[in-house]
Amino acid sequence: MAWVVWLHPDPTDGRFDDTAWYRLSAHYIAIGAGYVNPYSGTPTASWPPAYPYFLGGVFKLFGEGLPQTYGANIALSLAAIVFVYCIGVELFDRRTAFIGCLALAVWPGQVYFASLTLSEALFTALFTLALLAALRIPQTRAWRGPLVLLFGLAAGVAVLTRAQALLLLPLAMAAWALAGMRWRETLAWGALGALVVGLVLAPWAVRNERELGSPVLIASNLGTNLLLGHYPGSTGRSGVRDALPLVERGDLSLPEYEVKASNEAQKDAIEFAFTNPRDEVRLSGAKIRALYESDTTAIDWIWGFHPRDRSGARESFLRDLANAFWFTGLVFAGVGLAVSRAQLRGPAAVLPLTVALWTFGHLVFFGDPRYHYPIVFVFALLGARGVVVLYEAARRPEPRLGGRYATA
Repeated sequence: MAWVVWLHPDPTDGRFDDTAWYRLSAHYIAIGAGYVNPYSGTPTASWPPAYPYFLGGVFKLFGEGLPQTYGANIALSLAAIVFVYCIGVELFDRRTAFIGCLALAVWPGQVYFASLTLSEALFTALFTLALLAALRIPQTRAWRGPLVLLFGLAAGVAVLTRAQALLLLPLAMAAWALAGMRWRETLAWGALGALVVGLVLAPWAVRNERELGSPVLIASNLGTNLLLGHYPGSTGRSGVRDALPLVERGDLSLPEYEVKASNEAQKDAIEFAFTNPRDEVRLSGAKIRALYESDTTAIDWIWGFHPRDRSGARESFLRDLANAFWFTGLVFAGVGLAVSRAQLRGPAAVLPLTVALWTFGHLVFFGDPRYHYPIVFVFALLGARGVVVLYEAARRPEPRLGGRYATA
């Protein structure tokens, strides 16, 4: 709350980026116009729909403005912290869960995002809720069906927020197998969860078939995102050395052109990936580095479009603070991973598996520090485990031969 009072950038200040799109598209949803391109007024699927609809609902209920947007971000972040605490209790113990949530609550790179009109807060809340439901499923039989339904609903809406949530399905099945579920049960409940996710996606696909002439499952920016990572001018990041090729529109409507441009970009990206294996290896390293190299991406979004408003000393301090916290957290997470080998034979292995699948998923597209935001909770929990183990080791008295602790 203190952060958003201090820094509150307005996405309608003339910029054109994700924050402007989400803010303006939410406005049209709030007034009943549906999900349309805010610059042309035509139906669109350029960005996934869940966050615009969520923010449009907030505007409909509480009025439009920055306070409503930031308040929603804070509420979602607090919900995610509760879910992460429950995940920590499931996988470790209450002390680890509490320390992990405390770290997450004051993590600078997380706090900075509270004043941005971006989908990270909603996605993280949904992702952690779905993961929590998945971890609880093997622990009960009476509530297994409702929990699978909850998992599927949360995962489905998360997919409509960001496509990376599709990895929740293999993550859930891995967690069930690690918890001792029989493989037939794992496959059966996994199929049910996938069915629920599919049912959540279905109305959106039907709408897109009607409005765009194609059953776009998530968003029509898929092709562009693939091409950014697989192109002669790719850098492994969101920026490219050479401009992406333009697709001729012809007599297509703007919604139809969205689909055509995405399909053409997909073809070009796949062709490049299969014909340039050496470049793919080089780009993979660049993508991983870009994904984890810093935790200051929110500062770029807050100030990046208005350099005259930037205070060098203040911005430098905020960047240093975020990166110091980030890399310290990674060190403690490494310690926690090393000392949790016993737990990692069970469901706790879902934490490093989340990082592995998340990283692999971004090799398909491109890397950016912004994209590690939703899995910071993994590093927070593993880091908390490292802190707990180090603290217990420091408190444990040294054995003294022939003395009181000779048999310790």
